Amino acid sequence: MSEVEFDRRKFQKKLGKQIAKIRKAKGYSQGRLELESGLTRGVLNPIERGIYDPKASTLYKIADVLGVRINKFFEFDR
Repeated sequence: MSEVEFDRRKFQKKLGKQIAKIRKAKGYSQGRLELESGLTRGVLNPIERGIYDPKASTLYKIADVLGVRINKFFEFDR
């Protein structure tokens, strides 16, 4: 393992907060994003709360609907 210990839960929380921040900035409610992406609140809400580790395909769906590149979700302080 590297010198910097990877904290999965902390990473998931930051990722979730970033997704929520982008969603709100784009003027989307969770309901609208769910409807347009085909995801359910059972998936989207836990992602934004940082308690669910999303698949890459799920992140791509969210990014596509929000009109951003997926890398925007990872632009936070590690």
